[in-house]
Amino acid sequence: MTRVIESGMWTNGVSLAAFEQALAESMDAPHAVCFSSGTAAIHALLAMLRKPAGNGLVVTSTLNFAAVPASARLLGYDVAFTDIDRATLNMAPESLEELLHGIGSRYDQIVVFPVHFAGLPADLTALRSVADRFGAVLAEDACHAAGAHYEPGGRPVGGHPGSTAAAFSFHPTKPVAAAEGGALTLRDDELADKLRAFRNHNMRRPHTAGAEAAEPWSYEIHEPGLNLRLSDIHAAIGLVQLRRLPESLSHRRTMARRYRAELSASPAIRSIPDDPHELSALHLFPVEFNVDRLGMTKAAVYDFFLAAGIRLQVHYTPLHRFPAFSGLPTVRDRWFPVCDDVMRGTFSLPMYFGLGEGEQQQVIDTVRDLVRKAPR
Repeated sequence: MTRVIESGMWTNGVSLAAFEQALAESMDAPHAVCFSSGTAAIHALLAMLRKPAGNGLVVTSTLNFAAVPASARLLGYDVAFTDIDRATLNMAPESLEELLHGIGSRYDQIVVFPVHFAGLPADLTALRSVADRFGAVLAEDACHAAGAHYEPGGRPVGGHPGSTAAAFSFHPTKPVAAAEGGALTLRDDELADKLRAFRNHNMRRPHTAGAEAAEPWSYEIHEPGLNLRLSDIHAAIGLVQLRRLPESLSHRRTMARRYRAELSASPAIRSIPDDPHELSALHLFPVEFNVDRLGMTKAAVYDFFLAAGIRLQVHYTPLHRFPAFSGLPTVRDRWFPVCDDVMRGTFSLPMYFGLGEGEQQQVIDTVRDLVRKAPR
C-alpha cells in the first residue's frame, strides 16, 4: 500500500492490473474486472446484458441480499424470486422451473442470477439446464464464495464454463476483504472490454484515423458510463488478502468442523449445509434452531445469545418481504414456503478468520445452555 501511495497512481494503476490478473488465475477465468463494490459489479453486468428493446426479467432466490434485484429494478428489469432448497439454502431448480413455466413467455430476455449462499455453490448444472430450456442467461452471485469449488477436485467458483459471469465482493466480512470492492470473472473477451470501459465512464480513445495524433489528450464517449472503479489502494489490500485466502479458508474449515462435531447431537439445532466435501467458502455458518421443539420465538433465541454477549446475525430477511419488491406483480402472488419455514429459526453463528477457540467455545456452550434451559 505504501508503494501505491508513493507512486501517485491511485487509480487505474499497476496494483489494479496485478489484482485482476491474480483473481483471474485464482478463479480459473480468462478475465477478472474489478469494481468499487460487489453491488457495482452486479449493476455493471446487468447494464451490459440489458437489451435496448423488449422487456427483461432477472430471477434470484428470495434468500439473498438485495444487490441483484435492486440493481435490476434500477436498470428497468422486472424481478422475480424462487424458493430455496431446504438442505443447502440455495436456489431450488424446481422452483425456478415452475416460475419460468408460468411467466417466462412474457419476457424477451431472462437473466437467472443464483447466489452461492453462505459460500456453498448452487447446483449450476441443474439451473443451467432449466435456464437453457427458457432461453435464459445464467450469471452467479458469488459474493459469498471466493475460494469455493463447484465439485470435489473441480473448478473454483468463478470459472464455470456455463456461466456468463460471476460477481464477487471484497467487503470487510468476505473471505477476500479489501475494505470495499468487487469483481466479475468471465470468459467473454468482448464483454470484459465493455465492462472495463463502463466502469470508467465509457471513455475510450478516438477511433477516427489520426485523431489521437492530432489531439493526444482526446477521448470519446459513445454510451453513458459510470465511475465504478476500484482504487489501487483497495486493489493492493485485496492482493494481499487473496494470497491469504488458503489460510483463511483452512481456519474457517477448522471452525466449521468443530461446530458440526459439537452441535450435531442436539435435535434442536441443524447446521446448514452439511457440506461433506468441503466445497463451501464458509463466508457464513447458518444454523436452524427448531423453535417449536425449544418452545421459543426467534426473538427469544436472539435475546438469549445477546445476554451471553454474543450477537447472532440473520442472513437475510427474505427479499419477498421487503416493500421494494413485495408489491410487484411477479412477487406478490407467489409463495415461498420452504424459505418462510426455514427462516423461522435460522441464524448465522460467528464465523470469521481470527475467531479463537475460546470465543467459539463460548458460542457452543451458549447453544447447549439454550437447549438445556428452553421451556420444552
